Amino acid sequence: MYYAITHLTIYKYSDPINDSVMELRMQPRSDETQRCPRFDLHISPSTKVFNHRDYLGNSIHTFDIPAPHTKLAIKAEAVVEVKDKLNLPNALPMSSWDTIDTEAKHHNMYDMLLPGKFAHPTDLLQDFADEINWKRRTDPLNLLRELNSTIYQKFDYVQNVTRVDSPIDDALSARRGVCQDFSHIMLALVRQVGIPARYVSGYLYHQRDHDRSDVDASHAWVEAWLPDLGWIGFDPTNDLIVSDRHIRVSIANDFAAASPSRGVFKGAAETELDVRVKVEKLDELPFEEEELAPEIVLPHYQYYQDQQAQQQ
Repeated sequence: MYYAITHLTIYKYSDPINDSVMELRMQPRSDETQRCPRFDLHISPSTKVFNHRDYLGNSIHTFDIPAPHTKLAIKAEAVVEVKDKLNLPNALPMSSWDTIDTEAKHHNMYDMLLPGKFAHPTDLLQDFADEINWKRRTDPLNLLRELNSTIYQKFDYVQNVTRVDSPIDDALSARRGVCQDFSHIMLALVRQVGIPARYVSGYLYHQRDHDRSDVDASHAWVEAWLPDLGWIGFDPTNDLIVSDRHIRVSIANDFAAASPSRGVFKGAAETELDVRVKVEKLDELPFEEEELAPEIVLPHYQYYQDQQAQQQ
């Protein structure tokens, strides 16, 4: 599957601010499940942008704007090819739990068993775990399938109940929230039974007759490590096993290390944030600009709709 993605973020400040320093995680990943042959980043006011990859392979762009300004606009445009996902078996052998326990001791897995800023044990989480009889009572694959469906069934998708920085107890007590909340709840529970799990920030190409997440927003889900299968994605917001409609941007312990944009500035000002996203399916991969005649310019994919900064 091929997709064109536009992600526009606009910060408006009530008074001039300066020395703004920003860190972006907006470039879709290129790995064994997908590739991003085209990515463009446009920033106003104009500035020099630096790029590096972290230890998880996420592409991170950083920049600073020292001069006073009252508005900052960031537009990321990408073309992504997502490969067909692995066909999963009906079940894994119960001996898979022993393999998970052995592999979880390795340093590259251990980080994804640690509590995060948002995905960590609480009394309300334990109450929910007791309610759904959450323990190693079947093979790990089917246990994850069951949890994915249970969160979908027991929590209503409702915006504006939680905030971008809400703890999981807010969603647990209200039994309502958005994809960020459901992913954090699932992460904390999956790690509780010893399965390495990580937060995925990205996008979902929606099918309106099923998906209950916001069509005009970024998305989040969970990946869990399973023997012989590797990292498998689960989307508790929509009760889905991750498919070629899911576009991965960054992976992390939880949202605290996966936010699409974050930064600091000097000044005393109120901040107004406007985020707009569009994901469009393409019939084929567009030509690269360097392959075209100089007078031909590829169109930009400028389809914007409002959303919250919180991942929906």
